[in-house]
Amino acid sequence: MTETRILTGHLGKPFGLKGLVRLVAEDSSVPELKFPLQAILEFSSREPVPVKILKSTIQSGKILLQLEGINSPEEASSLTGGKLYIDRSHFPKSKNEEYYLFELKGLKAISEDGKELGWELVDILENPAHSILVFQTQDSEILIPYVEKHVGKVLLEEGKIVVISPEDWNEI
Repeated sequence: MTETRILTGHLGKPFGLKGLVRLVAEDSSVPELKFPLQAILEFSSREPVPVKILKSTIQSGKILLQLEGINSPEEASSLTGGKLYIDRSHFPKSKNEEYYLFELKGLKAISEDGKELGWELVDILENPAHSILVFQTQDSEILIPYVEKHVGKVLLEEGKIVVISPEDWNEI
């Protein structure tokens, strides 16, 4: 919840002839950030690479990034698979009841009456209809659609999220 580097996604295949790269996003708010900005690409088999993102566009539902010094598909392909981390300071502060998905990770689930459930929000899966919250319990994983019918208030400052009728999910 208090990370300074945010995993925003990983780089996919190059796009077009000018060296644009696709971002397979963990957080869909990347195109709304102010560019240019510095970021870090991390790879499993080599040292991290600092990059400067010049701009972000959306084309055919895909997030495309233009990186400084990357001007061809060949150069862009050398970055495929890199995990893109952007400093938290580049994301505007959350307002009212709007949150970045990365802010929700680590929240503890509580029932409507405030009872601790022993569930921790460990991941959020993007789905065309709505996001899916992935909670980890001591011995299992619980998937809950992130819709008003199943999820109540987010209490970010308290590190909690209200799950409506948690007994329904415990039986699955």
